[in-house]
Amino acid sequence: MRTERLKRRLTLAARTLGNSLATGLLYTALPGAAHAQIAVDGVFDEPEWADAVRCEDWRRIEPYSLDEPRYANQVRLLSTEDGLAVAFIIDHPPGERRVKPRTPRDSETLIGESVGLVVDFDATGQVGYEFSVALGGGVRDGLVLNQNEFDRDWDGEWHHAVRETEEQWFVEMLIPWSTVSMGRTRSERRTIGVFANRYLYDRNERFACPGISLSTPAFLADLQRIEITQHRAAARLDVVPYGSWIADRVAGTSELKAGADLVWKPSQSLWLAATLNPDFGQVESDELVVDFSAIETVFTDKRPFFTENQGIFDLRTPANGQLVYTRRIGAAPDDGSARSSEIDAALKLSGRAGRLIYGAFAAQEDGYSADRGRLFGVTRLALPLARGRIGHLATWADRPYLGRTALVNAVDFEWTPNDWWRLAGQAMRSDLDVEPRAGPSAPDPGGDAGSLDGHAAWLQSDFNRSAPVTHTLKLLYMDDRFDMNDLGYMERNALRQIEWETNRRVAASAEAGRVSGETQRLYLAYRENADGERLPSRIQVSRDVRYANAWRGYQELRYIPSGIDDLLSRGNGPVALDDRIGVYFDVNSPRLGNWQYLLGGYLFQQGVEDYSARLQLGVTWFPMEDLTLRFDVLPQWSEDWLLWEPAEVRVLQDRPVTRNLFGAYRARRLDTDLRVDWIPAPRHELRLRWQWIGVEAEPRAAYRTAADGRLVRSDDAIAPFAVNNLGLQIRYRFEIGPLSDLFVVYGRGGLAQHAGEARRLGTLLGDIDDLRDAEQFLVKIRYRL
Repeated sequence: MRTERLKRRLTLAARTLGNSLATGLLYTALPGAAHAQIAVDGVFDEPEWADAVRCEDWRRIEPYSLDEPRYANQVRLLSTEDGLAVAFIIDHPPGERRVKPRTPRDSETLIGESVGLVVDFDATGQVGYEFSVALGGGVRDGLVLNQNEFDRDWDGEWHHAVRETEEQWFVEMLIPWSTVSMGRTRSERRTIGVFANRYLYDRNERFACPGISLSTPAFLADLQRIEITQHRAAARLDVVPYGSWIADRVAGTSELKAGADLVWKPSQSLWLAATLNPDFGQVESDELVVDFSAIETVFTDKRPFFTENQGIFDLRTPANGQLVYTRRIGAAPDDGSARSSEIDAALKLSGRAGRLIYGAFAAQEDGYSADRGRLFGVTRLALPLARGRIGHLATWADRPYLGRTALVNAVDFEWTPNDWWRLAGQAMRSDLDVEPRAGPSAPDPGGDAGSLDGHAAWLQSDFNRSAPVTHTLKLLYMDDRFDMNDLGYMERNALRQIEWETNRRVAASAEAGRVSGETQRLYLAYRENADGERLPSRIQVSRDVRYANAWRGYQELRYIPSGIDDLLSRGNGPVALDDRIGVYFDVNSPRLGNWQYLLGGYLFQQGVEDYSARLQLGVTWFPMEDLTLRFDVLPQWSEDWLLWEPAEVRVLQDRPVTRNLFGAYRARRLDTDLRVDWIPAPRHELRLRWQWIGVEAEPRAAYRTAADGRLVRSDDAIAPFAVNNLGLQIRYRFEIGPLSDLFVVYGRGGLAQHAGEARRLGTLLGDIDDLRDAEQFLVKIRYRL
């Protein structure tokens, strides 16, 4: 029966995809006026620059004063046959220090002077492309999705140059048409949305054209609309083979792998990609995490196949939900036999048929035919409108080892009727088919046998979206049967949630006062489960202050009213918790000589009676412009840390019943993070990251839950424990050219959990030489033919 359902769904998907592809191939881009080639050198001496379009109305947006910039800034955009050429001309007088260290590609923060450009090539407010360049030569790119969410996992092919004089500095960019996805227009002119900005590092000020905030709820919709000449994107065919050698120093084995990525873009409105025998191993290390909560930790995805042209599939929900969470693909297999899964092949398509945007991708893991691997698929349709969008997304996962298939359908919309109001929302349905377990030893499919459908919906309304005072209302509903975790991500189901957020941005003039500007925020959230029981809700006020001397401070006060936590016991009943409070602050310094500092503190409650405290100390050293060292240390003291203890299971009336036991611990935790970035020359990077987390916990009290969920002291014995976690990566990268890289990586990691043992942090730190669950040496080369 499962096989027949699978065949029917695949047949329907294939027919839909074939019809969309045939329609998309009917359209091609119109040719435009020819331009001479632009040399990307930062000089701008070609006569074609005289015809460039300019964004003139620059304003100060950080702090959000919207007054005139301190120094003049210019940006010019020129449409050429090769792509969109961009020229930044930045005034910077000799008396103003220029901070320009070299930074690795795609650093979350470009330290020093920088400029950035966001372009919506269709001017529909759906997807924007970010291109940023620092004076020191560092670059960063990414996507802007869901109006104001920056996703910097995307890496594009584009060119840049930096030049400086005593009075000014200059940045030139060339963004090939084949790098981005855009629809066709029959006109000889194309309307695009543009946002340009310049960051003055020593003053902690940002100037932009147009003068809109990066965090405004309708950022993409508010971009400056300009017209440029329409050009036909040249057809693009990229064949990128790779080879890698991995030596596993723990197992004493080595492995050679080879495969290829193929990208074909026959026109600017159609894009296809395939990968054969892909090496989806991450050459970038994940954050080290020690988390005892019941909520899964989310990681970003830097794998090229899942970042290229992924924006149309990236739909989010309130409560941190993602309909497509690509880290599910290639994750640990359902039989638990390995830490990750090999992937046989993956395919992706995106395109446009008139105004309609369509896309699909599929990935099959190794062993799928033998019921060990999984099969994933996604389809997407979106229709941009004059003031909004409607769309549909479907995800599908087949997990034969668990006898489980999951289909999720979502209909989404966005509407911006005027300049002060925006409305967006989604309606979702999940359909699960779970086969009966063959016996008590059969794998748990994660739900009752049979068919199960669930529903969810959310609505968001933004008011005064571009004003100094903005308001946002969010409503979320999920029933207790909705589940999109087979390919997506959600923290929980059985949730009804109301959120209200008000942001007030206040700024002084550029020359007045000690405080140059601040953002004040009020956040209210009410949450309850499907049974109407109030979950931990929140009242929160915060203040983000920018000082005239470039220091920055943040303060936050939160109050969590009493309620029940129905996740703490891992599905074994609610736990009633009293009111809780939390106070947080941090202070960030500007660059003081060759040093920069961070100090933060957090007082909060993790248990029933007492408090926990955490400090954050960070220092960054710039001994040379091409070398950066950063060290963060976060000590934490917990006097009352409440954890669920797996307790005895008794059988009552032929059903297993768990009697909840909770332990309150007195704990100490230390997180350390050392990063070294050395950029000896352009296209060369040597990066080191060393992380260590140690936890020691001693029992303080034991609790059981009463019938109403209240915690009651008990005489149960609970044991101490300790956790020791280490991660180390040393990575060299040589950028041979676009889509061509050489990586040499050494990685080591280990986790030790000491149940029933009392170990001090000093002892744990001394034991890190024994943490060696994994140790690998990797050489990987990928080269575009």
